[in-house]
Amino acid sequence: MDRPSFLRSRPPLAAALLAAVTTLAACSSGATTEAGDGQAAASPAGKEIQIGLLAPLTGGSASDGKGMQQGAELAIKQLNERGGGYTFKLKSVDVQGQSNDAVTKGVQTLIDDPEIKAVVTGYASTSNFEIDEFAAAEKVYLIGGNTAQTQAIIEKDPAKYPTVWSVTPNYDAYGVEPVTLALKWADQGLWKPRSKSVFLVRSDNPYSEGIADGLVKEFQSKGWTVAGQEKVPFGAVNDWGTVISKIRAADPDFIVNTDYQVANEASFMQQFLQNPTKSLVFLQYGPNQPQFFELTKQKAEGVLFNNLAGLVPSANYAPSAQLQKDWQAAYGTSEVDPQGVLTYTEMMIYAEALRQVGDPDDAKAIGAAIGALDTEQASGRIAFDPATHLAKQGDDYVPLQSFQFQDEKKVLIAPEKYASGTFRLPPWMS
Repeated sequence: MDRPSFLRSRPPLAAALLAAVTTLAACSSGATTEAGDGQAAASPAGKEIQIGLLAPLTGGSASDGKGMQQGAELAIKQLNERGGGYTFKLKSVDVQGQSNDAVTKGVQTLIDDPEIKAVVTGYASTSNFEIDEFAAAEKVYLIGGNTAQTQAIIEKDPAKYPTVWSVTPNYDAYGVEPVTLALKWADQGLWKPRSKSVFLVRSDNPYSEGIADGLVKEFQSKGWTVAGQEKVPFGAVNDWGTVISKIRAADPDFIVNTDYQVANEASFMQQFLQNPTKSLVFLQYGPNQPQFFELTKQKAEGVLFNNLAGLVPSANYAPSAQLQKDWQAAYGTSEVDPQGVLTYTEMMIYAEALRQVGDPDDAKAIGAAIGALDTEQASGRIAFDPATHLAKQGDDYVPLQSFQFQDEKKVLIAPEKYASGTFRLPPWMS
């Protein structure tokens, strides 16, 4: 192969872009930073392209923000080293706790800067309201999170958003797959539901609420009883005592917590295990982050979780194997941050579209080129739905990956195409 595997596409992508860039300075709350110290000089024919990053670099989701920053940095470093006529530089803006004010300020900072040609993010706000701002400013915006909100905004008039694209698929599978797997394990005799009941915990934000609503509907459609539901405020939750006491009283077969913030889910698990019920426990997203295991250690054993946005962890899938190798070299770990996968992918997709168009100021043409791409990336094959501007979902596109912590490792248990293990009963149920 004459180029790194993560740039393969249908049709094959050409190698992208120029010189080297080093790491960003650490961000303080509300600050913007630029990557460039130690940057190699561009060739005389080269042109510097500034890319904006919106990320929660401080606050409750700072671990996600760190991953976003690392992914964008790594992509920019590789693009600059590879050459091709442009030098990329990153400008990061901290959206802190994702309040509308913080996101609005960050968006305006990047829109007002004429040097910023595109903006990447895992997620910025909880509602993706900023999509309208970037579209109105004709600024390329590549996003990962809150795809239900992205779809709701764009599908009303896709032509209004030629520069906005999501590298993550529709989240509908989040509201179905845990139920499908639970019933499959019951049919296989791997576990035995006692009452076909589920207890759901949600956080007061659109991402958490939408997934919880989908799971309630799916469980009920399969004849299960919702034994209880609790909603917690969006933000730090340290004391889960009241919620867990209600769970213990309900004694369900299955517990779902869709509060995706890592520290919240870690503390929930630690407090639940002080007197656990005989229930499978599924936590939405948080355990994908390395910080979750750092906080829980052996208490993570048996926890179920999934992800639509991260690395496809298969040694036989060349793009993800290459990114793991590169991440290890850059950051000293092969645990590739799922948010880093998003921003890394977004940078590579933007670079290829820019190569095709040739004019960084023609945002609409670059947006059209992005929408037409069909490319193999570390998160799977990415091709876009023109009606929603979301990446397509499925085992042959971006797969929904389901995991369980086993023997202090993340084990991929579905889909079978990529699986490295199978479900087992958690230790508190054995």
